[in-house]
Amino acid sequence: MVWDSHGLSIVAANSSLIQILKDISAATGAKVEGLGVDERIFGTYGPGQARDVISQLLDGSGYNVLMVGDQGEGTPRQIELSNRPNGPAPVAPTGRNSGNDEETEAEPPPQQQPEPSNIRNGLAPGMPRSSELQQMEQRRQQQTQQQQNNPK
Repeated sequence: MVWDSHGLSIVAANSSLIQILKDISAATGAKVEGLGVDERIFGTYGPGQARDVISQLLDGSGYNVLMVGDQGEGTPRQIELSNRPNGPAPVAPTGRNSGNDEETEAEPPPQQQPEPSNIRNGLAPGMPRSSELQQMEQRRQQQTQQQQNNPK
């Protein structure tokens, strides 16, 4: 990691994400909170403003990211991390918040959960069911009903 007049640069070859973030914190003065499970990082990030390079670094990680404040030249005062639930990564906003002291990345929209009966049967809601799948589902339901009526 290099922090100089060109901005922040990171070259990672099987590096610890937690260690990289600790190094960024020590070099820039940005406080990092919410570190959890470590990840291995590969790639080159930057040079550029710390906020942009940190966003690139954390894009696709298991974290939601909130960068608070600005110490000047695009360096956040604080980096808040929270574990991202499994699922598709959220889309980052394209515009900058020029009038505010805070900037956030978009949170993923809540996902609708399929009905439990469809999960058990391996079918997604709205999926067309062939007659064979319907027959298999009926047999399972009959077996379940028989087991409930004839406890051992």
